[in-house]
Amino acid sequence: MKIAIITPTTIGVGRSPYAQGGQVRAAAFKNFLESRNHRVDMVSFDETYASKIWFYYQCARAYLLDREPEPRLMKKVADKLESRIKRGKYDAVIGVESIYSYVLTRELGCLRIFSWESIGADETYFEQCAKKSVDIRRIRRIGEMELEICRKSDYVIFPWETTENYVRKRIWNGDNFVTVKNGCYPQNKTVSYFSPVAIVSLGNLKHHWSNKELLSYLTRISPYVIDVYGIYGPPRKYHLNYKGFAPSLDILKNYQFGLNTVSKDIYRRNHFSSRILGYLAYGLPVLSPDWMKFSYEVKGVLPYNEKNFVEILEEHSYPDKWEKISKEAYAQALELEWRKVLQPLARMIENR
Repeated sequence: MKIAIITPTTIGVGRSPYAQGGQVRAAAFKNFLESRNHRVDMVSFDETYASKIWFYYQCARAYLLDREPEPRLMKKVADKLESRIKRGKYDAVIGVESIYSYVLTRELGCLRIFSWESIGADETYFEQCAKKSVDIRRIRRIGEMELEICRKSDYVIFPWETTENYVRKRIWNGDNFVTVKNGCYPQNKTVSYFSPVAIVSLGNLKHHWSNKELLSYLTRISPYVIDVYGIYGPPRKYHLNYKGFAPSLDILKNYQFGLNTVSKDIYRRNHFSSRILGYLAYGLPVLSPDWMKFSYEVKGVLPYNEKNFVEILEEHSYPDKWEKISKEAYAQALELEWRKVLQPLARMIENR
């Protein structure tokens, strides 16, 4: 079958440690479907200079001139993609992330799958709450357009059950909802124990949900070093041990714990973290907030809070305890290998 995957970018995906959830998932979809002898085209706006210029121009117009930039951009992107998809005569189209997936509301003459990686309206709302400047009209319009995508798609797939349950309870209880779990690529060589232990935080530091305040606090109270890698350097006021840009995920082999930090808003409490799976792929035990439901969904994760962080860390820093949790982490990664977790996607496409 001939399949199109609409993705934010095709540059560096699979190689960059900072590739975001949707980018990583789109690349995994492509690799998996091609392994089943499907022809897959990755559709993005970074394929040519002309498409890049067009997209950046539309972004600039939307965010500089329009009170509701996301809805305008979503419509423009859909208009641009519709003719291309129809010319391609695809059997299935997968839209990854809502900003690029409004084209799924159009009659495309093929199977339409919406991979809802992040709930844009809720994400924008809590980001604006953190900045104390909330535009309800703008957020409501984003939510209406995301719901329209859901209603028009044959399937809406989520990266984890916690996210699907959140949407069912708070947004819409769709009959076309399916969880297709996020996965990882377990590494052949995993991390090893060393004392004193070292902790790594690897991820995007730009947005409020990365919870730089929590990361700063943990850095102050931790008896062991916490190295922080990210593409956006944090303000000095946080006093983080910022190491800059990580050249690859292999830097994880130098550490004994992976640290996940996240905000406490209700959306992030119920959402998913691809960063955790990146740690597990290396057999790296993960420290993750206990207010996040996902922290209890996978093995190899040690839930913590501000009060018990040091206690949890110290308890699992002994060689025998560490080895046990590291083995659990790697065993979980093997269970979540991409080829296994994407089987439901294959059935959607091949049994239509």
